[in-house]
Amino acid sequence: MGMHPATVETRLTTVLGGWAAASVVAGAALSLSPRTRGFGRQTAAWGAVDGVIAGVGAHNRRRRGPTDPGRLRRVLLVNAGLDVGYLALGAALLRTDRWRGDGAAVVVQGAFLLALDSTAAAALRP
Repeated sequence: MGMHPATVETRLTTVLGGWAAASVVAGAALSLSPRTRGFGRQTAAWGAVDGVIAGVGAHNRRRRGPTDPGRLRRVLLVNAGLDVGYLALGAALLRTDRWRGDGAAVVVQGAFLLALDSTAAAALRP
């Protein structure tokens, strides 16, 4: 039996929000150097998007209450599938000279999101 659905959802948005903030800060700092600009740019951009997603999720939970566990699990499983796609895209970008830094950041972000989404989905198992 999994964790209480409201706890899973709260933890999910909290962890994603923390990751988002760290990604924006680290990405901004890494963007300052030409050597790490691509990695930093991608990291900051993903952090900004993740921050919006976490913020909207937390706001909706406060306004409407917890998401239906079955629906949340389905969304997380779809997201996990997308995360695998991000890993593949990042791996393809790693093979190019121009986009190698961007690709590395996409792989890092995709791997984190895959771990987060799949762990939360597993915690919601019926």
